[in-house]
Amino acid sequence: MDRQTVPTLFTNGRIYQDAVSRVENILVADGLVAAVNVNPAAHEDAAIVDLDGGALYPGFCDSHVHLVESALLFSGADLRGKNDPDAITQAVAKALAAHPGDAPFIGAAFSLMDYDAWSLADLAKLDAVTGDRVVLLVDDLGHNMLANSAAMAKAGITAATPVPSGGEVVTQDGKATGMLREEAMTLAGNPLLPLFTEAAILPGTLQFMNAWAAMGYTGIVDLMGAPMGRINHPDMCRDMEKKGILPLRVNYNYTFFGLDDLEGGLAEKGHDTDLVRFVGNKLFIDGAYTSGQAWTTWENKKGGHGLHTVAADDSMGKNQNINRIIARLEEVGLNCHYHIQGDKALDVTLDALAAVVAKKGKLNGVHTLIHLAFPRPDQIRRIATFSGKVVTTMQPGFWQAEAGLERYYGEANNASYPVKEMIEAGVSVGMSTDFGVSPLELSAPTTIMNIAMVGGGASRTPVPVKDIVAGLSQGSNATTGRTDVGVLAPGMKADMVLYERDLYDVAPQDLAAANPKVLATWISGRKAFDAKEAPGKSA
Repeated sequence: MDRQTVPTLFTNGRIYQDAVSRVENILVADGLVAAVNVNPAAHEDAAIVDLDGGALYPGFCDSHVHLVESALLFSGADLRGKNDPDAITQAVAKALAAHPGDAPFIGAAFSLMDYDAWSLADLAKLDAVTGDRVVLLVDDLGHNMLANSAAMAKAGITAATPVPSGGEVVTQDGKATGMLREEAMTLAGNPLLPLFTEAAILPGTLQFMNAWAAMGYTGIVDLMGAPMGRINHPDMCRDMEKKGILPLRVNYNYTFFGLDDLEGGLAEKGHDTDLVRFVGNKLFIDGAYTSGQAWTTWENKKGGHGLHTVAADDSMGKNQNINRIIARLEEVGLNCHYHIQGDKALDVTLDALAAVVAKKGKLNGVHTLIHLAFPRPDQIRRIATFSGKVVTTMQPGFWQAEAGLERYYGEANNASYPVKEMIEAGVSVGMSTDFGVSPLELSAPTTIMNIAMVGGGASRTPVPVKDIVAGLSQGSNATTGRTDVGVLAPGMKADMVLYERDLYDVAPQDLAAANPKVLATWISGRKAFDAKEAPGKSA
């Protein structure tokens, strides 16, 4: 992307400063919105961008996504549709044949109906095709991992290995089968993920980021981590920025698992560039929704209450006490994002945040609640009481991606993720995809709008375009803890997306990934995507 050298006047289109307010034109200088509704005759030195009747909006940010992680996972075996041990093993054998050598190998997106049923016999089949090569396979949820015997040996994993809170090493006859669930994935991830080089991750990262730019996104919040461990590559993104090939504003997190590694996020401070910025930490409170692991106060259809990685006291050890964790985050000045699905997970988190307010009088950091499948009405009202310091990001796409899970949650599944109720309560709600977990075909902003307006079923309240636009711009950027992006007002960064038609003029049922078409995006006033060029190419 070329540096802007002269002021630029955007005109001749429907120009939205936010989800509602429109202006006649926008003057951009030095990467910022300089003024709106200017007299063009007073700015004859400005370059003119003729929008040709298109609709310009504040840039859209996907506030919970895994592009860097997905680039790593899909650099090896693509296991989508592989749903039994034999199919997984056969696909891995084929992928290894196409990637000869002894370098560590990874694969992604397998799925099993019963993860605990993975057996020593299944491990033996996997070992037969992988040999002594370290192989890690991650499921389509990102919450379960298969490690072959070579990987377990290198990581030092046995049936006797202490298991992190909230995790499980599946065993049979006193031996580890290679199935690592939830936080147990870190037993392999922490020692082995650093073996995968940025050279292997970069091509996929750029491909995914270009795809997001082509869909109309100007920014992302990339978690750069998962239950398997940290996949932190902000320097790779900064190098892309220096080379002029970074097509998105990349906000990123530092994933941690308890008090003992919380302060690792402090090392990420002080390195921000214009396009690559540290958001804060990320913590898992409960498990994967689609595995029935939402931590609920009520008994699920499997007879349990889900999975949790923290406790409200020291019963899981001081390291996993959520009150100690949140108090320490506030003490050291770290924002945090929290993976929360069930109402019990939300209870303990809100209680810990309230304890800080009771002691200190306020929250200093921004605390982002992610997902929120089952918030109760009283909890929704409570979130709104934290003076904007507790915000959320939700995924309307989950209404489709996670349909059919009544086997875990009964009828509650059909009313999960109450997006509109959160908005009506005055809660700041960002919009996101959770891609990597949610499929690519549900990731475009216009697809999210379609689902939110017509795809929620009888038990959900539709969400209008205005709220989705606000969520993708102001709401999503609120999760970053920054106040310089999200609206096109003087002094704000000029992140913008141009559609061929006004989103408000398209019937909800007609909104789709390519309707209306994205024509261009700009980040800090510099063109990042242009549909006239090769798809996804940075200008």
